[in-house]
Amino acid sequence: MEIADNPAVAERIKEIKKIHPEIVVALRVELTTAGVGRAIELAGRKDVEVIHVVADANGNELTAQKPRFLKEMIRLIHTTLIEKGVRDEITLMAGGGIALPEHMAKAIICGADLVTTNLPLLIALECHLCESCEPGMSCPARLEKIDRAYAVGRMTNLIAAWHDQLIELMGAMGMREARRLRGDVGRAMFFENLEEETFGKLFGARK
Repeated sequence: MEIADNPAVAERIKEIKKIHPEIVVALRVELTTAGVGRAIELAGRKDVEVIHVVADANGNELTAQKPRFLKEMIRLIHTTLIEKGVRDEITLMAGGGIALPEHMAKAIICGADLVTTNLPLLIALECHLCESCEPGMSCPARLEKIDRAYAVGRMTNLIAAWHDQLIELMGAMGMREARRLRGDVGRAMFFENLEEETFGKLFGARK
């Protein structure tokens, strides 16, 4: 199960474990300006098993004047945990801005163990993503009346397509399992690195 991060999170985990000792508890940490540091701090605790870091819908840092992108924050968390020697003791989930299967692969390469998404699943149900959508309003896609079996089938087909594309991507890399992809940045090309290598010597660093 997943709970939101809060100052009393240790007590909350203990309460849950008393009821269900075998349950896995994930902590949802919003990637605000202090979110990356908070995720790293929580990862060092023995009672924390899973951390779910979440950016905004576009994959950007929350409440920041110059927001970092999700991939940068995942890489920072991943590499810091490696330096602290605790990376394999925590499961890192990442969400926010994951709209395509290639986004999923990139997040794993940057260091995530799992990737979460929600809007693509709504789109699979023909959601219009209305900006003014609120509970109780009339839905043009009539999602509240959608047949359950139909909805499950649509979402299953979407995830299956993402799965197939991930396998195709790993096949091109000569890899057979997604776990080996985690944190393997040597198999990826990042725009800022290519830009610096190509134009940095001529125009200097981007301002």
